[in-house]
Amino acid sequence: MSDRTLRIGLIVASAAGMALAAYLTYVRYRPAALICTTGGCETVQQSKYAVLAGIPIAVLGLAAWTAALVLAIWDSELARTLLLAIALIALAFAVYLVVLQLFVIDAVCTWCMINDLLITPIFVALTLLRLRPGRGGDA
Repeated sequence: MSDRTLRIGLIVASAAGMALAAYLTYVRYRPAALICTTGGCETVQQSKYAVLAGIPIAVLGLAAWTAALVLAIWDSELARTLLLAIALIALAFAVYLVVLQLFVIDAVCTWCMINDLLITPIFVALTLLRLRPGRGGDA
């Protein structure tokens, strides 16, 4: 897979994460706008775990995904290093959030799970593939 393809994949994954986090931020402040088929979204959004140091998790996610998008577009060695740091932190935090939903809160937010189980691992995989030695050229 070429570097250009990986970079485009990172941009798409970051934009998807950013859109999802923007939606979750919006419904954090306008709970009536939440569309949820499981019924667990409200429980997760209202739990004490939905806020970290006084900042809603959705806002932190939006900031992280926005930074990831900017770094994927910027495309320098420093940007790649920072993107890797964000990817690893995001993966660890996603695992933590999934564990909280399944075993502590005892409710599942579909939107959160899409982020934590689909978008974040794709983002991490693309980041790691892009940093591997001998990756394809810009073709």
